Amino acid sequence: MNKLSRRDFIASTGIGLTCWVSGVGVLLSPQQAQAAAIPLETLTDTQATTLGALGNALVPGARNAGLVQYVDNQLGVDNTLLILKYLGVDNAAMPGFYRTALDSAYGHCQNLFQTTPLKLTAAQAHRWAGSIAGGADSSWRGPPAGFFFFVVRADACDVVFGSRQGTEDIGAPFMAHIEPTEPW
Repeated sequence: MNKLSRRDFIASTGIGLTCWVSGVGVLLSPQQAQAAAIPLETLTDTQATTLGALGNALVPGARNAGLVQYVDNQLGVDNTLLILKYLGVDNAAMPGFYRTALDSAYGHCQNLFQTTPLKLTAAQAHRWAGSIAGGADSSWRGPPAGFFFFVVRADACDVVFGSRQGTEDIGAPFMAHIEPTEPW
């Protein structure tokens, strides 16, 4: 059996999430899941808003493209498409990786600016993200801050640019290996 790689899946179909709505499984894009306010399964509200704010600072539009729903959904599936899988992190460790790092990112934001990530100006958000990329501070707990930065940036790029619309928005042609049968 030929396994479908993360890169092939994203390039050929965009990202689809199986979400449960009124007991029925439906396939939604991360953006559709975000717009439908699909309840989160793994992340707390604070972790979710921190992920959305950091992702948006790294890749503008990531929050609205459904980054939070994408990561939360993928933390609950066996064959995840998250970049961590391809970096050798075991599926069972992924929820703890994100929770711990997001809690540290939130605390780091509080230490730097005495406010929450959602209340940062664009300049503050970039400074916060840059500080995380550089290793944050001594209060950081969990996975290395720079590694977490790399992971969130990859997740945000997947959500924003992993579709025809995302690549066309930046003036690049969508070059799928296998053309999707319908837009998502």
